[in-house]
Amino acid sequence: MRVIDRTQLILDIFAQRARSKEGKLQVELAQLNYLLPRLSSLYTKFERQQGGNWRTRPGETKLEATTAC
Repeated sequence: MRVIDRTQLILDIFAQRARSKEGKLQVELAQLNYLLPRLSSLYTKFERQQGGNWRTRPGETKLEATTAC
């Protein structure tokens, strides 16, 4: 079973009912803008698990890395 929040439900309804090409593009843009912060935070979680690069120590967060420099 897929679990979604209220905003995603509204965007899904708009996506189903969009008729014109412009409307479909607007809904797709809104969905991508909605997902962007969630996807980027998901990426940073994985980044922290892998360890650091040449500037950061393993397990170091972005905030710690920027304050250390």
